[in-house]
Amino acid sequence: MSESITIQRVVDDLRALGIQPGDTLMLRATLSAVGKLRRGAFVEALLDVVGQQGTVMGLAFTSGVLPWKLQHSEPFTRQTPSYAGALPNALLAHPQALRSAHPQTSFVAIGPHAELLTEGHGPHDGAYEPVRRLIALGGKMALIGCVSSSPGFTTAHLAEADLNLQWRMLPPWLFSQSRYVDENGKVQVFKRRDGGFCSNSYWKFYADYVRHGVLRSGFVGHAYSVLAPAAACYGIEKEILRSNPRFNVCDSPDCFMCNVQRVDRLHHAPYFLLRRLTKRWRKPPTV
Repeated sequence: MSESITIQRVVDDLRALGIQPGDTLMLRATLSAVGKLRRGAFVEALLDVVGQQGTVMGLAFTSGVLPWKLQHSEPFTRQTPSYAGALPNALLAHPQALRSAHPQTSFVAIGPHAELLTEGHGPHDGAYEPVRRLIALGGKMALIGCVSSSPGFTTAHLAEADLNLQWRMLPPWLFSQSRYVDENGKVQVFKRRDGGFCSNSYWKFYADYVRHGVLRSGFVGHAYSVLAPAAACYGIEKEILRSNPRFNVCDSPDCFMCNVQRVDRLHHAPYFLLRRLTKRWRKPPTV
């Protein structure tokens, strides 16, 4: 069970990590790793640290479904809960939160730059375009309590898109589609064409962040955390992926993305499917 901590300790730790008044900050977090706080306290701490001139941004992503299950799925609206954990849903619950309208990769933001970061990001826009706006604003990125469990920064997905690496992936809509409510209140079908690659491989970027001196680390509560400038990370990731487009392949033989969905790794698909079938056959019968 998580040990209780005070909101003031979280504020102090965020400042010690390098977050400053006026920052535009995009972050991912495992709040249970930080410590036990009352509901909404972590968001309060973030907003306290960045101040009235600062903006906090998060990933409010939502899942699609297999195409043959589409008609029974709930359409996405800006009120749809995110699968991405407690932090994005806490941000969404804030009365001043704004959310983009992309049916699968929406972003949420609070602060003076919230509208700039979220508006104009809908079904027909690139999945990670708000990250480009974060970079233009000189924004920072933080991982709090998820440095190893959910590695790397979302700028890597933008770098993949800008390098046109999507041709190496089977179209995402073959495996995942969504419905959404458009501006006229009509339900439409969303077929995503610019999927992100496997982020389980993104720990490989850490050594280069450190080598370039862009990564700060510390603890927020009990959670090991890192902070970095978005522009610097994007530049590092883009250069690495340009020279080695397979850098973002994870090492797991059970990864669907890296062993089936990638066109340049389709030769791994038979082995992947054989492993899945073998595991199913070996599963003990239920009584």
